Amino acid sequence: MTFEIALLLGIILFAVVAFAREWMPMDVVALTSLALLLLFDLVGPEEAISGFSNPAVITVMMMFVLSAGLSESGLVSKLGYRISEMVGTDRARATILLLLLAGGISAFLNNTAAVAVLMPVAIHLARHYRFSPSKILLPLSYTAIFGGTCTLIGTSTNLLVSSLSEKSGLGEFSMFEFLGLGAAFFVVGMVYNLVAPGKLLPSRSLASSLTRKYLLSDFLTEVRVPETSPLLGKTVLEEQVSERFHLNVLEIIRGAQKIYIDIRHTALQVDDILMVRGSVEDIVAFREHYRLLLLTDVKLQDADLSDRHTILAELQLSPLSRFVGKTLKEIDFRQRFDCFVLALSRTSEFIRDKLAAIPLDRWDTLLVFGPRSRVEALYELDDFMPLGERDLRIHLSARWWISALIMPLVVILAATGTMTILKAAILGAVALLVTRCITIQQAYRAIDWTVIFLLAAVLPLGIAMNRTGLAELISDLFVPIGAEYGPTVMLSLIYLTSNLLTAVFSNNATAVLMVPVAIAAGNQLGIDPKPLLMAVAYAASASFITPVGYQTNTMVFGPGNYKFVDYVRFGTPLTVLYWLIATWLIPILWPF
Repeated sequence: MTFEIALLLGIILFAVVAFAREWMPMDVVALTSLALLLLFDLVGPEEAISGFSNPAVITVMMMFVLSAGLSESGLVSKLGYRISEMVGTDRARATILLLLLAGGISAFLNNTAAVAVLMPVAIHLARHYRFSPSKILLPLSYTAIFGGTCTLIGTSTNLLVSSLSEKSGLGEFSMFEFLGLGAAFFVVGMVYNLVAPGKLLPSRSLASSLTRKYLLSDFLTEVRVPETSPLLGKTVLEEQVSERFHLNVLEIIRGAQKIYIDIRHTALQVDDILMVRGSVEDIVAFREHYRLLLLTDVKLQDADLSDRHTILAELQLSPLSRFVGKTLKEIDFRQRFDCFVLALSRTSEFIRDKLAAIPLDRWDTLLVFGPRSRVEALYELDDFMPLGERDLRIHLSARWWISALIMPLVVILAATGTMTILKAAILGAVALLVTRCITIQQAYRAIDWTVIFLLAAVLPLGIAMNRTGLAELISDLFVPIGAEYGPTVMLSLIYLTSNLLTAVFSNNATAVLMVPVAIAAGNQLGIDPKPLLMAVAYAASASFITPVGYQTNTMVFGPGNYKFVDYVRFGTPLTVLYWLIATWLIPILWPF
């Protein structure tokens, strides 16, 4: 093994571990790996930036814009909420229609955008039919994933593998070349998502109670201000209640009146009831210091916090949010939005204490309380995605039909060979801008720059693997198996390796790593590498067994109140099924 190969293996190992352990954001890990490739002269400067001009990267960028156009039109949301109006009391039919819609649009739209639009619909259906959202949110994520494998543009992985195939002289893939195996995956996956959740997914998250879901009962209570209290005539701001006692006064109840705006500057009167949120110790200290009366030991629930003036709602932090990496204190959330964040859900835990000092992360779910108008105003910001109840009278935009027309037109032009997918996508995105279906600012915000930089930064890794001979060295591990047991067994092993790697590594990074290996293995064995490339493409996308393997899996973690083991239990059987199906069908659809 040469020094260059050892060095490159070290960089790849660093990237894999950094991705798995989440030492840094994914795009930062990719850029760091790129910098190391440059530092040790494993790629040249022009090769290092070649990923930013790669057709797959630009196409993915344009697809984000096209997806935004369809999302902004309101058409997908309208179709989603229409499901609950059509099906009456038939829960099974509602679930089937929702998953079919998710899979169908994911074949042409960005998977993340599809799940973002339909996740509130899924939660609404769970509440309407009185079952746990955990029974439908993970199936929704899985459906978006395998729906995306049906077409070239359904997932960035397919576009990336196609681009790498073309650069290797093997030709690019057509729009519907993935449909054969993708359709098989879709049918099997749909049946699995309808049958398996009842046995393999828990009813952990109760759709009827957010306070119970976030374990807030012991942190919410009411206290009354008696005529002997030193707090009488004072304001919450004057007494620095938040700073001194680490709790929040959410609402002041004065007789039949509820005061929920400008609470900090409201002078307290006799018999005012304060709804407070804080730890048990802090609430006790607050009560004793001001000689307040604890009204009841009954735990406050959603109904105590929501009425026609105030609302308790779940909001998920968008990956494009301006607030990622910032704390609630830095944002000045309380003053800026006139709302309270009562709790935060992240992939590993529920956080209820010292929220103001915790940096926010992509896909964090916030439990927000405040005036209904203020909370609903957050729904309109690109920084947040509402997960709970909202106005179901979704309105279509004035130019919705243009957005609905452009996407099929892009697909038709690319599928018929009239234009390349890159050219059609660029023209489609520009058409949305020219017709004012979306603004240029919305287009900028729609692009997930993490994905773009990740794609562009990992592509030079494939160049380095070919140049140093690492790709051929790794392929030497597969070739003897193919020579002795046949190419189908080797294909099966490449699929399994790619699938296990994508569970901890990015799906696109996995594709970049395995495509050179698949091509080298095919060339060494004297067979067509295309079936092996298909194995890599499907396996890299079919990430079901961890919440971090695919963005949509991360998205549903908090709202579904899942645990890591839920993904292993629910995703493993489907992963094995797809492995067996791919091993059987790929050699038939794409002969060696």
